[in-house]
Amino acid sequence: MRRIRFLLMALFTVLALLLPSCALASTRALLIACSEFSSQPDLGTASSGNLHLIGSALIGANPRLAVLSIEDGTIGTREALADAVTDALGEADENDLSILYLCTHGVLSSSDDGQVYLLLGDGETETPLSAQELFAVVSGIQGEKLVIVDACYSGALIGRGIPAPSILLPGEIAEKRRPAAPVALPGDPSIHVLTSADGTESSWYYDSEHLTTGALSYFASAFATGLGLYGSAEADANGDGSVSLAEMQRYLNVAVPSSSSQLLSAQADSVLLPTASSPMLSRPLTGFSYGSSLLLTDDPTLEFSFTAAQKTAVQYRLIDYDNGSWNWEEAQTFLDEGDDGSGLLAPGRKTRSLTLPQISPEDSGYLMLQVFSVTDGSLVLCSERLIAVQPADSSAALSISCRDSFVPGLGELPIRVDTGVPVELTISVLDESGVPVRRLAAGLLTRPTSDLSHLYWDGRDDSGSIVPSGRYTISVEARIGGARRKASCEVVIGA
Repeated sequence: MRRIRFLLMALFTVLALLLPSCALASTRALLIACSEFSSQPDLGTASSGNLHLIGSALIGANPRLAVLSIEDGTIGTREALADAVTDALGEADENDLSILYLCTHGVLSSSDDGQVYLLLGDGETETPLSAQELFAVVSGIQGEKLVIVDACYSGALIGRGIPAPSILLPGEIAEKRRPAAPVALPGDPSIHVLTSADGTESSWYYDSEHLTTGALSYFASAFATGLGLYGSAEADANGDGSVSLAEMQRYLNVAVPSSSSQLLSAQADSVLLPTASSPMLSRPLTGFSYGSSLLLTDDPTLEFSFTAAQKTAVQYRLIDYDNGSWNWEEAQTFLDEGDDGSGLLAPGRKTRSLTLPQISPEDSGYLMLQVFSVTDGSLVLCSERLIAVQPADSSAALSISCRDSFVPGLGELPIRVDTGVPVELTISVLDESGVPVRRLAAGLLTRPTSDLSHLYWDGRDDSGSIVPSGRYTISVEARIGGARRKASCEVVIGA
């Protein structure tokens, strides 16, 4: 096992040394997976599969990486984590981007206080990791830092999706009961945090017999696809050839229906991720492009297209979100008719329209679409999409609320939006003159967990600077029942 890890690390290291760095700035990446534990089930090949996908996407990235390091099952202590970060990312300068991907267990505290911790594990040693410790490890690295955590309940790292503010336990297993404490945010605008789930959700995995990597997380698969692992970078929403951190978050919001990816970033639009310049891996169906994921009951049709790289059959699966969970057991499956009714698709670009069955005028809710290729009896998951359905004549109200005062630097301002039905939200922060200073969301599809959406503002403007003291308006817009609805709340910023 250790030899396999060493050979894998050596392979990536050799490739990384051959990749020239960008003249103006370079990207460094450290990918870590912990798979063997004493207190939790082992993750098996799932964590290694995630490293394989993301590492493959980054190897083919443009601009090329200066450093790509892999630690597969070798990090069991905080000291080992700190050493690996220093070795891989320590030579970054102020113009560089450093990426740390960590795949492991996120474990709920037994103290009923909403706290969560991550586990480091190398098969011999197991250590809990707190939010403060994780952020401290990367805080000394120069330049922009992107921390990606692929773990259950990982949104608790940044206080997302939890009913009350809490932090990860500071370096100890939580047998002892402790009071909930304020969320320990990085406090450094150069640290950006992307998580695979919110503070109450599991990070789901799927098994694929066709892939040599075996099990993979939905998040890692979508992230790598968004970077262009299989061809075009699907997260590149504006088609400019690059993927910003903001674009990746919007993509993950609909490309990973099973959990709610969370992002903490002061300048998500300006952080550019490395994207694959050419396909690094292949699968039968690639290049998925979808129309709006918000459908109305009077026209519940989803338009999408994809490229068939080889002759294959295609299976579609629809899973309904019912009573607070995905109803996997009663998923509807059906086959594509094929190009000529034979059930097979020839290579080339395909355009499809999927009309949801049994939609009544008052229906409202969410579904998950999964698209599989069927080749030689093997199913390969090629794409997912979150689909929302809104009644065409809905009279649901739109409301927004927040605290009436907030001091930047002491956490974030929670913002609650109540829609009643699925919508796409656009949320902006305006100064006293009505001038926008920060766009918090643009066409953001609500999630299936509830009719409430929770967003957060760190008190910074679009450039990443803390706004001056004063009164600010937080405005939300959404189309409900064919009409554009607006609502707002006010907050005073300052000590």
